[in-house]
Amino acid sequence: MKAIRILSVVISILFLATIIGCNKESQIGIDSGSGDSLYEPTWESLGRHETPKWYCDAVLGIYFHWGIYSVPAFGCWGGRNMYQPEGGTSEAWGHIDRTRYKNTYDYVKQEYGEPCTEFGYKDFIPMFKAEKWDPDEWARLFKEAGVDFAGPVAIHHDGFAMWDSEYVEYNSMDMGPHRDVVGEMLEAVRKYDMKTFASFHYYTNWFFFNPGRMLCPYKTDVNDPRYSGLYGPVRDVKGPWHREPISEEFQKRWYNSVIEVIDKYGPDQLWFEIGFSDRKCIGPKYVKAVLAHHFNTAAKRGKEVVVTRKSDDLPLSCSVLDIEAGELDEAQPDVWQTDISLGSNHSWAYSIDAVCRPVDELIDEIVDRKSNNGITLLSVAPKPDGTLPPSQVEGLKEIGAWMKVNKPALFGAKPAPFTKGGVDVSKAGSIRFTMKGNYLYAIDLAEPKAPYTIPGVRPVKDSVIRMLGSEKRLPWRQDGDNLVIEMLPDPLPCDYAWSFKIQVLQLP
Repeated sequence: MKAIRILSVVISILFLATIIGCNKESQIGIDSGSGDSLYEPTWESLGRHETPKWYCDAVLGIYFHWGIYSVPAFGCWGGRNMYQPEGGTSEAWGHIDRTRYKNTYDYVKQEYGEPCTEFGYKDFIPMFKAEKWDPDEWARLFKEAGVDFAGPVAIHHDGFAMWDSEYVEYNSMDMGPHRDVVGEMLEAVRKYDMKTFASFHYYTNWFFFNPGRMLCPYKTDVNDPRYSGLYGPVRDVKGPWHREPISEEFQKRWYNSVIEVIDKYGPDQLWFEIGFSDRKCIGPKYVKAVLAHHFNTAAKRGKEVVVTRKSDDLPLSCSVLDIEAGELDEAQPDVWQTDISLGSNHSWAYSIDAVCRPVDELIDEIVDRKSNNGITLLSVAPKPDGTLPPSQVEGLKEIGAWMKVNKPALFGAKPAPFTKGGVDVSKAGSIRFTMKGNYLYAIDLAEPKAPYTIPGVRPVKDSVIRMLGSEKRLPWRQDGDNLVIEMLPDPLPCDYAWSFKIQVLQLP
């Protein structure tokens, strides 16, 4: 009996230890703050975090949408649309040959098999091999393009993580290419002295595959619990956009995945695409804990980091506004960012539309944003084998050639303030202005012709005016409030967006 009682006590202790251990695991990494933390998980404390200078100075970033969806080349919403026989989200953007296929569902049905009964999104994973991927080659190209920060989409709406993850079952190390894409890419980016970036789009996974849940009486693979690690938990939904509150289990998975990337890779910029701004999104407990962990971890490592987000998902006191494919048409006191595709027709990921947009158009956008205190984040669209579309490679090289001449007019510059007798943006037409130190930069998006007039600009007496890329001093005169440059370099030093450097304040 004594032996039985002792055994019973031992079993009870082991059971209690197991319960405690399980509870501990379910709360892994929840940063509730501590005495040695600079930032507590409260909006007030997080609001004391300052946007780092390296980010405010930046001009251009690169990220890439690369994953399972690159195999069928139907855009990063194709995994959802393939379960919608009548067509789905962003079908108007194309990404498939509409002369041959009615929509994404029809494309997959004809080329791979019936999405409802024969072929599921998961079946693209073995085809995603990245056999030609060289992260060093990509990082070298980004550096040549004049990029300040770069990195991958860490996880998109489809739930496939692009790193060696313990928390996301479907990941690029355990299947597909069997590569730690986030780790390898950020290591290469650092090698070329750029800041690192990682973006999270994972929240949307909760409802992303809803169309597959609705295709009754078909039993799609989305409804198979064996694949819930990719598609999310099996459940009944009321519509393709039905957004019932996210389960606690899914929120913990989201939280653990972000913390894992912070701890393993330490990206300088974390970018979040929606998911925090209403009661059916990721709860504030987890969001604030992630931000506190990101800021505190960076501080311990001696790094300065930033969080960017779309729309109004986070307070501006602790994050930077990002506008997807949009603009702010006036100078802003606070830095902001636009993410936009390098390719045509919103081709974030590889598709038939992933042809580089005209470089002069891209340069004009970069200049216009920076003149309003905005940063450009371009999305490149890699092929499933790990190579970049040739037109995008050439486009980035062209951007780099322009940056080599003109980036001093943008990097570290701020919008030029309007003063009477000074810069008058309202009269500038195709000219965009930035200010750095004692110098005004006037960047004309249209080709300048001599004599060349810049409205509302009055240089200091005996100011030396040059066009970037030329050492020639340009003769000038003042005509009222207007600056008239009488001669220009011949030939002009670049093919578009020409930059004038003008001293407008007395040097100390």
